Amino acid sequence: MTGQEGAGKSTILRALLPRTPEGARIDAEDIGQTNPCPMDDRFFDLLRRNVAGLVERFWAAGYVNVVAGSFLRHHSDYLAFRRLLPRPAAVFMVELLVDKHVRDRRRVTRAKRTTQRWRDMVDLIPEDRTIREATDADYRYVGVDTTGLDVAATVQQIMDAVPEIYRR
Repeated sequence: MTGQEGAGKSTILRALLPRTPEGARIDAEDIGQTNPCPMDDRFFDLLRRNVAGLVERFWAAGYVNVVAGSFLRHHSDYLAFRRLLPRPAAVFMVELLVDKHVRDRRRVTRAKRTTQRWRDMVDLIPEDRTIREATDADYRYVGVDTTGLDVAATVQQIMDAVPEIYRR
């Protein structure tokens, strides 16, 4: 799961897990907190390796479906992550989209607080469209605009888009 800060990644990952059969959840924001947080290529390489290692350990423990988020910035990050996974697996890339005014409101009212300085720094990062526009992707892209949706409606849209996992 990917998307800009405030799109709802952590919230949706938590809400999706109880509905994910044989599932495990990895929120890279929880495992990749550092001080200072450089958000550079070296940091994201470490984060990808940590997430890939956890995915492998969950698979080895019998968890078939692993939902993970907050560690991909663009398509090349995904490609680097995918090379770390030694066995093939189906991937569904869910991107949460949200209008800026709603995103900004969520960023200041959510439990996971950030400073204005942090939000200003993150806002300087241009929106990346390479994940949704990749023509050679080995994943199915699912874009969900969360602007007017609550958590339950967002989870339902994801479940409807991925019936291979979320059969009724």
